[in-house]
Amino acid sequence: MSVNMKCYDTTPCIRCFACMVGCSAENRLRLQRDDYIGVEKSDQEKMPQTYHLTPKRKEFGTFPDSRQVTAFHHCNHCEKAPCLDICPVDAIIRRPGGEVVIDHEPCIGCSSCVDACPFDVPVITDGKAYKCHGCYDRVENGLKPSCVNVCPTEAMFSGTKEEVLKEAYKRASLYTKVTGKEHIVYGADKVNDYVGSLLWVTIIPKEDLDAYQLDTDPERTVMEARNFAKSAGAVGAAAIVVGSVGHLIYWIGKRKEKVQNEEQNHG
Repeated sequence: MSVNMKCYDTTPCIRCFACMVGCSAENRLRLQRDDYIGVEKSDQEKMPQTYHLTPKRKEFGTFPDSRQVTAFHHCNHCEKAPCLDICPVDAIIRRPGGEVVIDHEPCIGCSSCVDACPFDVPVITDGKAYKCHGCYDRVENGLKPSCVNVCPTEAMFSGTKEEVLKEAYKRASLYTKVTGKEHIVYGADKVNDYVGSLLWVTIIPKEDLDAYQLDTDPERTVMEARNFAKSAGAVGAAAIVVGSVGHLIYWIGKRKEKVQNEEQNHG
């Protein structure tokens, strides 16, 4: 199966938030289907585990040239996925299409994924971790992710990685030519060594990266500390082995010398 990718194009987006409504509706139905909640609770209560696509508003610039920008907060399904790497019970898996998905059966709600994610995506509620699953089952059955499916302006589109990047770069090139502002496809190339490239990319004017809160160097010290501990542990273990072998060789040598001396004294 080909790797799947989603793209958000900031230019045609009209801030209708249909994508967010579609996402929430999809996840409420999932919780009903899996018998996590009843229909009444699903319809009446606001539950954080059903909102995997949320707005982040920010005032950008100074009056009278200020403007309000609405960025989208969502899982990027990172190439290196630190949440997947750190999970102690292997509750986070990668689907054939590349989607990083939490399996709620083994999940123990330990918050390791929360600590590791540089984009602050996973949430813990009712003792389980939740985040965007990329609508992997819809995609694997030939459907579009719910957010893409309801977008009225094609500001969100999806497909194979090759298809999406081809369209994304085409749009970015057009916008650059028309507006005179350089547009880029954020996440298409490696963002940094911590997350690698992303399977959710964004077409955006390069000068607006900060306004849309797109981090160019996402990182979390918890993973650095863990990796250091692992490396230090490996070095320490090797040192113990070397020291033990050295001590054994020294003891054998001293023992041999003692036996020789005793034989000479009794000779």
